[in-house]
Amino acid sequence: MRILTELLLKEKKRQAELDAKMKKFTEDAIKFKMDDTAELYDFDDEKDESKFDFKKIVSENWIEPPKRERKRNYSESEYFKQTMRQGGPAKPKEPRIPRMPQLHDFQFFNTQRLSELYEKEVRYLMQTHQKNQLKDTIDVDEPEGGDPLTAEELEEKERLLEEGFSSWSRRDFNTFIRACEKYGRNDIKSIALEMEGKTEEEVERYAKVFKERYKELNDYDRIIKNIERGEARISRKDEIMKAIGKKLDRYKNPWLELKIQYGQNKGKLYNEECDRFMICMVHKLGYGNWDELKAAFRTSPLFRFDWFVKSRTTQELARRCDTLIRLVEKENQEYDERERQARKEKKLAKNMTPSKRAAGRQQPNESPSSLKKRKQLSMDDYVNSGKRRK
Repeated sequence: MRILTELLLKEKKRQAELDAKMKKFTEDAIKFKMDDTAELYDFDDEKDESKFDFKKIVSENWIEPPKRERKRNYSESEYFKQTMRQGGPAKPKEPRIPRMPQLHDFQFFNTQRLSELYEKEVRYLMQTHQKNQLKDTIDVDEPEGGDPLTAEELEEKERLLEEGFSSWSRRDFNTFIRACEKYGRNDIKSIALEMEGKTEEEVERYAKVFKERYKELNDYDRIIKNIERGEARISRKDEIMKAIGKKLDRYKNPWLELKIQYGQNKGKLYNEECDRFMICMVHKLGYGNWDELKAAFRTSPLFRFDWFVKSRTTQELARRCDTLIRLVEKENQEYDERERQARKEKKLAKNMTPSKRAAGRQQPNESPSSLKKRKQLSMDDYVNSGKRRK
């Protein structure tokens, strides 16, 4: 208990000392008192005249430094030019050179003729400008000036600029080439649907010029080969569709009656019902639409439980379809050959006389001796008929 009392007394004493210090600090801060002998509000009005006023001395003897200037390269020729121009005539303005538009190869401008007209126009303007500059200087022989463009040449220039396809960009040209590869150069309507911002008439006009002047392109060999390759695919697709159509036309209900002559290429994975459905669906959807063909197999009730067919990929269906198309084309060739042979025999039979047809029918059953006797009788009848006519 005694220890606790001593601690409390010490704490009170320490707190009292701290309060006294804070009170003294607050009073000094209010008076801005810096030490015990000096205060901020005390001023020394007495000046010591023996001391130097450095601020006054510096201000009286201060020399302003020069301002910084950007360095310029001195040119004697420029100096004399400016000196001679003072008081002289004003310098004539430079001629306004017409700007020649950028001519790309796929825009099919007549570049050669437009360049000739542009050079002639620029040459005349430059020579006219030089002549005006020399008039007010020294007397020299005037250079021979070129002739300006005539009215016919100006009209020709405008016509040549309108004949080109200045509104066609590189992107439009690439889109046109891809559309030609996809649809062929003659399907203008389908090509125009692929072009953005171009009407069918504009595409038709461009396609006509492209067909006539495609050799003016820088890389026309590669472009034409790609287009021809695409057109070959289109032609092959048409041949396939015609072959399938010709095959189906021989059946009243091909979905149920169509038969394929497999030969040795039937295979063990696909059955006849699957192949029949595939041929009929290709005729309906078109060759090459393998995603639609796969969806047709998946949704058809005929193959509800045929997990093999429903799990085939588009590449596998395409390979099977190509195999069936080759069989169909081979069958069509054999059918055409039989039809051709039948027509030929029918034509020969029609041209034969009744006696020849009868002789042809009896000829295999006759012996050589009877045939010789029959020919002799026929010859005698011919001779006798001639004598009676005489």
